[in-house]
Amino acid sequence: MLMYDHRLFVLNRKTDCIQSAFLNKQDGANLKCTHELTLMGQDGSYYAFIRGKGIYRFSMLDGKLCNELYKIAHLDITNMVTDNNGKLWFSSDKGLFLLDLKTHTLSRPNNIKDNNISTMLFHQGNMFIGTKKGQVLQFDIHKPQKLMKEYDMHTKLNITSLYVDKHGLLWFTTTDPGISNYNFQSGIIKNFNQDVPAPETDVKGAKIFEFGNTMWIKMNHGGFGYYDRNLDQINYFHNNPANSWDLSNTVSTYNVVPEGVLWISTIRRGLERLELIHRRIHRYYLFPGNNEYAINETRAILWDKVGNRLLVGNKKGNIYQVMADGTKKLIQSLGGRIYGMMQDRKGRIWISNKDKGLFILGNNKPILTDKTYTTVEDQDGVIWIASYGQGIKAYKNGKFLPITGLSNTYEKARTVCMAGNGEIWAGTSEGILVFHKAHGKYIAAPLPETPDINGQLFSDDIIEIARDKNNNMWIATNGGGLAKAKYVPDSAFYRFEVLSEKNGLPSNEIHSITFSHSGDVWFSSDQNICSYNPEKDFLTTYSISDGVGEVTCSEGGAITLPNGKMIFGTLNGYYLVDCNKLGTPSGSQLKLAITDFYINDKLQSPRLTNTYDYYIPDSGVVELPSRTSVFSFRFASLNYQLQHRVHYLYKLEGHDKEWHNAPEDRMVSFSDIPVGTYKFRVRAVLPFASKEQYDEKVITVIVPPYFLASSIAIWIYIILTLSAIFVFFWWRKKMVKENLAKMHILKIGPDEIAFQHTEDYDFVKAQLDWLEQHYSESGLKIEDMVLQSHLSRTSYYNQVKSLTGLSPKEFISDFRLKKACMYLEGDNCTIAEVAYRCGFNDPVYFTRIFKNKIGITPSKYRDEKQEKKSSDQNETGKESN
Repeated sequence: MLMYDHRLFVLNRKTDCIQSAFLNKQDGANLKCTHELTLMGQDGSYYAFIRGKGIYRFSMLDGKLCNELYKIAHLDITNMVTDNNGKLWFSSDKGLFLLDLKTHTLSRPNNIKDNNISTMLFHQGNMFIGTKKGQVLQFDIHKPQKLMKEYDMHTKLNITSLYVDKHGLLWFTTTDPGISNYNFQSGIIKNFNQDVPAPETDVKGAKIFEFGNTMWIKMNHGGFGYYDRNLDQINYFHNNPANSWDLSNTVSTYNVVPEGVLWISTIRRGLERLELIHRRIHRYYLFPGNNEYAINETRAILWDKVGNRLLVGNKKGNIYQVMADGTKKLIQSLGGRIYGMMQDRKGRIWISNKDKGLFILGNNKPILTDKTYTTVEDQDGVIWIASYGQGIKAYKNGKFLPITGLSNTYEKARTVCMAGNGEIWAGTSEGILVFHKAHGKYIAAPLPETPDINGQLFSDDIIEIARDKNNNMWIATNGGGLAKAKYVPDSAFYRFEVLSEKNGLPSNEIHSITFSHSGDVWFSSDQNICSYNPEKDFLTTYSISDGVGEVTCSEGGAITLPNGKMIFGTLNGYYLVDCNKLGTPSGSQLKLAITDFYINDKLQSPRLTNTYDYYIPDSGVVELPSRTSVFSFRFASLNYQLQHRVHYLYKLEGHDKEWHNAPEDRMVSFSDIPVGTYKFRVRAVLPFASKEQYDEKVITVIVPPYFLASSIAIWIYIILTLSAIFVFFWWRKKMVKENLAKMHILKIGPDEIAFQHTEDYDFVKAQLDWLEQHYSESGLKIEDMVLQSHLSRTSYYNQVKSLTGLSPKEFISDFRLKKACMYLEGDNCTIAEVAYRCGFNDPVYFTRIFKNKIGITPSKYRDEKQEKKSSDQNETGKESN
């Protein structure tokens, strides 16, 4: 690391400490490189020029950093480059020199003996030299005394940088803004002008390198750019005072990673991340480049199984057949906004039009003129119609069928879907209706939903209902996330498992649902597309990095094609998702790494604590202190372009039997692990990728307490054991009394818990004291308790669970119920008042959990306590008489 004051430092990965590169040199910490003259050589060594001393060479030998000085104190070096022939070429105030790295001898070509050299480049056995007079000279490194060729760059300006790319183009810059390339075969020079409104005058010359198919350029006179070879142009980004994107022109340093993510540090300090978007998901348009209103807005999409064709309807009222090459053919023009298409078992295609009603493809005469959203055919051939304002209708053989039980409160219907049992589910702005057939009639009723608030829908405003291949019903809601309905036979209710922003959704506004051939649920959410694997509990969001974004997805506009590809309609075009293009060819590209290790929430590193003298993530082995209550690992995929889609699994081999999903913060903790040796394993998974898994292991050794490991202690225990044989009963009684005297007792809910260690007692008591002050607050969250404990959420959960046997949520609930019992026994307030006093904002919910925990309702509990109290008073009166 070259610091701002030109001092040179290195990071010792073993100790995780930054130290001077001249650690063993006298006054080494004060040695400074000259003119930032440092380079990484062809041999993997690092070279630095120190004026007045010479050139230092740094290399690793047997795991240690070594340095070697080439004493060239009489020369003032301006440029240096190594070749692959054991030579270091450098220019100085006295011309060009060659340093033999093995013999320490100097030589110089006879034809360059002045200080005319401005930059140098080694490439494939040749040394290219740029001069201050606009020349580029080429030398064969094996014949340095002879000039091989001189190139005319058509300039008299100083050549400030040189680079030869993998396609054989020579790139160069001068003191003017911009960059140029020279074609060795044709001799043609192409100039790329750079127009930076606020140029950086101190930056002269570009720094260029290639990664993959991209050539990156730290631009001459400021900013950063990359070369688009297909368009033969430089795309650069810089600070434009007229642009609100405030990106400094002065790039101090940068790093580009293979996946196309650029990290830069500017004079504003800190890090900025720039990324080339790899559009794994592409958006297509019916009319590319046409901005006419609604002409590209796509909602109705259908695969015609009879015609084996893709039909797409726009909100201009037209239906097109879209060919594989993207061309289209107009099939029918209806006008109005087309919201849906459905094909029945006879092959007829039903068209839902919000403005003009319901049609059959090929016929412009409407069947009805309601605001039709969607249709579905049931097993009896009845067409069920969702209309916005007129509710649900059933149609068969030219007639509308009567439906009983319909309520005027369910008139704004958006979606209909047939369940696995043949019932029809209809989604409205006020909830879900279910239609079933009984005695030849169709009966409607609201979907029976569990009274448990934790199993209810978060929103009754339904956008779409869809059924997967396992007959599970999935519900897209407006503001309530994505829900899966689960029937509970014992109660005859439906419970809902909800995915929301709390689970990682980008938004609770869900617009459309479809299913991949593998069984994953795919859905759109505002400007994102998401997938969910119910079996693995993997939620993945696709956003701007994948080519998704900048446009809102349409409601009810998603289908899966026979080839497995999926289409999502948007307000401007439609997305085509191919799962085969979403992965990476090798799991190793996920760059999984264990990044941190903690003990009791304290990051462990030799530079931070004295617990370990080595950096644990790189060591592979860690020996834990014997009395550690909690130890934690943090990990991450260091593929910065894919990491937002990476999932993590972990287990502690020898302790866990199954793999577990890692939490969102990628940090897992363990406590109360028995003595032994374990392997902590973490796995990074990228859905839809071949070879998608990559493992990294850390061996964790739980050392036994000292009193079990010491040979001296073992002899002591033998003596004590022999002595105890003779005094066993007396000793046992005495120890029990002493232990009881030492223990601290706390009442947790209905139970009493004895704590042997003072710190455990103090921790739980602190939680009880805090709850005493806050239990009545209905908005109390577990995060509030975590915050006051100064622990991480995971550590707090483990600590509370291990000490009380309760989760934090159960801990709060038990405390509140204990208070509720106190109020019920000694107060005449209503049940609702008791609920509110104890922090429950719903008396019905309070009654339900009270009964689940105590076994009887609050009213019954009060009555029994009052009866017992009266009985006790009567008994006391009798005894006094």
